[in-house]
Amino acid sequence: MSGELEVTEALRKQYAEETAAALKREGLNPDKVEVWEDGHRTAGRNDSFEWWYFDAQFEDGSTAVAVFSTKPLTKPKGPMTPSVLIIYKSPDDERQSFSCNIDPSQFSGSTKACDVRMGPSWVKGDLASYELHAEAEEFAADLEITRESPSWRPGAAINYFNEEKTKFFAWVVPVPYGTVRGSLSKDGKIWKVNGSLYHDHNWGNASVGSMIDHWYWGRAHVEDFNLIFTQMVTVKIFGHGGIKLPVFFLSKGDKILTDDGLPLRLETSDFVKGPGGQTYPTKLDWHWETEEGTVDLALRNPRLMVDLDLAADFPGWLRPFIHLVANPYYYDFDAELELSVDLKGVKEKVSGRAVFEKMMFR
Repeated sequence: MSGELEVTEALRKQYAEETAAALKREGLNPDKVEVWEDGHRTAGRNDSFEWWYFDAQFEDGSTAVAVFSTKPLTKPKGPMTPSVLIIYKSPDDERQSFSCNIDPSQFSGSTKACDVRMGPSWVKGDLASYELHAEAEEFAADLEITRESPSWRPGAAINYFNEEKTKFFAWVVPVPYGTVRGSLSKDGKIWKVNGSLYHDHNWGNASVGSMIDHWYWGRAHVEDFNLIFTQMVTVKIFGHGGIKLPVFFLSKGDKILTDDGLPLRLETSDFVKGPGGQTYPTKLDWHWETEEGTVDLALRNPRLMVDLDLAADFPGWLRPFIHLVANPYYYDFDAELELSVDLKGVKEKVSGRAVFEKMMFR
């Protein structure tokens, strides 16, 4: 098994059986995401990383990202190193990053719900709504979040990357789309903000680069549609390399139209050179099709918003050696989106914008 998975009835049956078994093994409700799933999932483990990610787009054209991390994803077996990262883009496209490390004694996380504290920063919520205070250096955010699209997890939330099921990466999306209001402050200046927000939550126990070669991940809110679309390409696992693992979520309002990722296909073309010696496509065409209908997404004219050298987490003396064998890099884009849906009685064509990323570990 290599390349794209051929969606056969046998594969569907196998996937359904494995998902049912995983749901039972992980103690998950097959019908809905529950409040505890956004809690501290790696509590009591010293071999895992975890982060809670919040990404807001405001009516004035600015954006803000807040990330609460227990440790870098590149060092899952390293010591607990809690940190808060805030990335703010002003309405005139000026981008600034603010970060701070937190003493491990100043970290706490509930296993019953999202209730995380890292020094003076904290976030708590029950899926339906959240309150967040994040501060790093001279920047702070105080936000109130209301979920507008159903919480979602891909399958049983967890992907295993070895036959023993000991190496994993997991993902839940408590807020695929929500509204947000609150205030931001910098150097004592405070201003009000309103807009929309996406929140997801990830955890794992192995370096992602040891499991994944690269991935494309994107999301969009266009009119009443909410989308999450992903293609992960693995390193060699189960005796095969380059397996493409698709993930797909499509809702309209408060109704999920599909979260069947198996039929999703991605075609990329017109690559250009990017920072750090990597490349990225300027055309991405996603196609989803079953007997129930079709969905097509076309991403065009991507604008590179963020580029990060993932080796920056390592000591300076070690980075040249890392780059001898790999070139781990992260790109984040804003792009034009054309969406065509013909599924479950919904037949519409809409256009808007999407954000997507290319994460490269090789």
